[in-house]
Amino acid sequence: MKKILAVALCLGAVQITAAADESLPPGTVHHGTLANAQLIKDAKVGVASKVATLGCNNLGDVDIYVTVMPSGTPGNRRWKELWIVSGCNKKYPVNLTFAESGKDADWTIS
Repeated sequence: MKKILAVALCLGAVQITAAADESLPPGTVHHGTLANAQLIKDAKVGVASKVATLGCNNLGDVDIYVTVMPSGTPGNRRWKELWIVSGCNKKYPVNLTFAESGKDADWTIS
């Protein structure tokens, strides 16, 4: 789990980039992430490490999807995302859980 200081989920600035008619992978609800830039940057380190343990150190694009929308009260919300990493001629799905704790946010990879 990674603790990020001063990270707040700002639902007004949610990055949902899918067109209404875009087909989503099974189990996903939106294309894009709910994390802010700093949280994305920090989570990418863990995602790259996870993919490296699967045998790939040459990472390419990352497609991000929300699998569970936020629940809970502001400062205490949780949500889940699926990050699909391209690399080494394969696609690597990485499931992340994000959780706010006041002004902090944690992420874990399952």
